[in-house]
Amino acid sequence: MSKSLKILAIAVFAGMSTGACTSSTTDTAPPVPEATAAATPAGTVDTSVFRGIEYDYMVFESPEDLAGAKDTTAVFTGDVEGFSQGRVVSSPGLEEKHVVMKVSLSETFKGPRDGDGFAYVELPQPTCAGDVPCATVADFTAAVPAGTKVLVFGEPAPEAAPPGGRLLDDNAGRPAGARLIRPHPQGLLFESATATGATVVGAYEEVGNMPEAWRKNPSAGIGGLTARLRTAKISD
Repeated sequence: MSKSLKILAIAVFAGMSTGACTSSTTDTAPPVPEATAAATPAGTVDTSVFRGIEYDYMVFESPEDLAGAKDTTAVFTGDVEGFSQGRVVSSPGLEEKHVVMKVSLSETFKGPRDGDGFAYVELPQPTCAGDVPCATVADFTAAVPAGTKVLVFGEPAPEAAPPGGRLLDDNAGRPAGARLIRPHPQGLLFESATATGATVVGAYEEVGNMPEAWRKNPSAGIGGLTARLRTAKISD
């Protein structure tokens, strides 16, 4: 089943693939007292900085299904180190800006294991007006505190510009030669603090809107999802 995920925007500009900044709030889910995250989360994650992009994508019924898919070539967990300005994809009439999230790797199920111990995740910046991003690097940094646990399901970001376009600042946000990972719309999950512990929130798709298998024991945090992937024997 395919799904079109469209986050409501204040304004949409003709010919642009990104919409305006939104007032989306973070995911919420009731805590499950019998299964809680092993450690206190780094802080509350505000997912509104990710919203404002439209995606048309195949819906996966469970984390195990997404992790096992052929096109999902990168699956890993870790801690968010921070954000930096990334590259720009310049096309006629449009410049798509990105930020890069640096992740200190904890466990890799799929993907390269011979790097510097970090992964570099490329994230589009929703655009409010012209080429001005709604959310700056500082906004992303404030929204996702350093040390936040993250689980990523994705694939390598394209290393070539689209036809008629070009890449600017190609190595921005990453060491030369490091691979950029682009997450699936269901595949960027953070552990967020709540008044009673932890919960799992989705950057692009709210966990509460995902199929039932994604919503089991949210207070088990990213560690709970990681344990499920181990049980499913997810690997390259």
